[in-house]
Amino acid sequence: MRAAVACLVASLLLAACATPPPGAAPPGRAADDRPVPPSLGLFSSIRAPDGQEVALQLAARGVQIFRCERIGNGFEWRFRQPDAELIDGQGRPAGKHGANFSFEHRDGSRLLGTVVAHDKATSADTLPWLLLSVKSFGKGEFGGIDYVQRVNTQGGMPPATCSADEHNRLLRVPFSADFVFYRPRTPSKPG
Repeated sequence: MRAAVACLVASLLLAACATPPPGAAPPGRAADDRPVPPSLGLFSSIRAPDGQEVALQLAARGVQIFRCERIGNGFEWRFRQPDAELIDGQGRPAGKHGANFSFEHRDGSRLLGTVVAHDKATSADTLPWLLLSVKSFGKGEFGGIDYVQRVNTQGGMPPATCSADEHNRLLRVPFSADFVFYRPRTPSKPG
């Protein structure tokens, strides 16, 4: 009986520690509800450059598309493009992520990116984390965005090889990730 009471007390204490205090910011958000940069660790190569601040964070759910191609004497799955829906913090569709590291927001603003750095994935079946330099087009949520990080990836990688009978076939590998969008920091106004 004493052990059962001790377990119950320990469970209640752990539950209390896991529950955020009233008015606390949700994970990944500052107290004023702005998104915060992801925790990357000391040796990450995908940190956004100095002078950038988080403008927006969206989740992505979709597939990475690969094609079986002849490489030397064998066959390998080669990356073609992503095809994913972007989802905002309330679970609503916010746009699309597609070919050439492109992003299109539902408001019509667009980004086109180039990989500038990556961090290795946690496993062979998981996409690496990326830092993209992007060019923005149009006004809207993506207006003025300079960098995008792809973090918190799950899935997305094909098997290492394919066979001759799969030559030129497409493979769609499900994945999820978070994309963090950065724009230049606005100077704080003297108070």
